[in-house]
Amino acid sequence: MNGAQTALDLAWISIAHSETPAAHRLLPHGEPSIAVLRRRDKAGDVAALDLVVCGPYYQGKHYRPSPNEELIAWRVKPEHAAILFGVAPRDYGAHPHVAAPERLKAACQKTLVLSEHGSGADILASLHDDLMCFAQSAKTKAGPEMIAAQWLRDSEGRLRLRDIAARLEVSERNLRRRFADHVGCSPKTYARHLQITAAALAAEKTAAPDWAEVAAGAGFHDQAHMINAFQSAISLTPKAFHAERRGLL
Repeated sequence: MNGAQTALDLAWISIAHSETPAAHRLLPHGEPSIAVLRRRDKAGDVAALDLVVCGPYYQGKHYRPSPNEELIAWRVKPEHAAILFGVAPRDYGAHPHVAAPERLKAACQKTLVLSEHGSGADILASLHDDLMCFAQSAKTKAGPEMIAAQWLRDSEGRLRLRDIAARLEVSERNLRRRFADHVGCSPKTYARHLQITAAALAAEKTAAPDWAEVAAGAGFHDQAHMINAFQSAISLTPKAFHAERRGLL
């Protein structure tokens, strides 16, 4: 089966207009992104251009973009990244961005040429087409780790490994090993990242979240477990992280 059509998770664009852009905190996540990186000079012309891989980030971290930096990207489902695009998540973990493999750059030359003058929307469309062309010849088999990763995303990390293994009729040990090999982290770590993200996004909807409700909605056992997860992953309580994000907005 060709998994290329479902391998891309979401599109995103980051633009730093200021000469002294502020740092912002990145939530931990297991998905790498393939991005066009371009920097503009003071006249607004593109002065630097490259295809890069961003993340994944297994711990929350601060990222301060360079002045006048743009990242125009497609995030990749981690279980597909190595097979389809030659980007193994564990090889790129914790890097803000590093150069993409040369074969991938060569396949995206059309997008890089367009990026010298094109808009973000046009670049996203072109990058999508180039990535699909690059991946179309790769044949992938939906192994248990791929199904498990999708089920974890669909449930925002609520499913337990033992239940997933039972449904797939494989051993927990084998599934854990295959998952780590393909996704770059353990199922438990990936699930926790999904829960933290779900809680953070739910809290952002209001200035005064009901934290017990947020914890329950994100699948945490209780508010104390959510606080421990946030402190372990990003060294902040949910309340402190929420205040930081609201300050940026």
